[in-house]
Amino acid sequence: IHTQNPAQFPYGKRGTSVAALTSAILAPHDFVAISSPVCTSCEYSEPSIDDRLEFVLYEKEDTPKSTCKWLGSLEHETHEKCPHCFSAMMQPINFKSAPSVLVFEINSRKIKVSKTLKFEQEGETVVLDVRGLIYHGDFHFTSRIIGTDGMVWYHDGMTTGSSCENEGDFNKFSSRKLLRCKGKKLVLVVYARI
Repeated sequence: IHTQNPAQFPYGKRGTSVAALTSAILAPHDFVAISSPVCTSCEYSEPSIDDRLEFVLYEKEDTPKSTCKWLGSLEHETHEKCPHCFSAMMQPINFKSAPSVLVFEINSRKIKVSKTLKFEQEGETVVLDVRGLIYHGDFHFTSRIIGTDGMVWYHDGMTTGSSCENEGDFNKFSSRKLLRCKGKKLVLVVYARI
């Protein structure tokens, strides 16, 4: 990745954005989402087009208060008016199929981390569960990994080395408790299919 973008991914101790690194690693080779302008008042809609959405979602100022609602509110701003009734249009974004991995970049301290995300796909519900939480502070990243058995494992390469510390059952963690870990702030939530 350094060869493709040396400014974004420098060698040495300059550091980089873990969200940018995750985005580079998970970058899809094809379009994975579609969007379609639709009228907010009548039944008018335009054909779907490929959308540039990827597998890392970046928080904005008006992001909803939970990761689940955030996923359900993905859309492009549009200033177009409906050609039939002249009402406002909106342009929702949807994944073509449920992703295997989806990452949310967290910047605020007011967001609720939903423990699952659900996608409807071909009449079936596809569930993605929180599988990883990345924290940052003091120019250092740490993580919590959630096993398929629901156990939370803390990892900090500087203090735990190649080992992880068991922190208990994920179901007993409140959303508020997930926002911080040993003095560091949550920056990424990783969802994955089991």
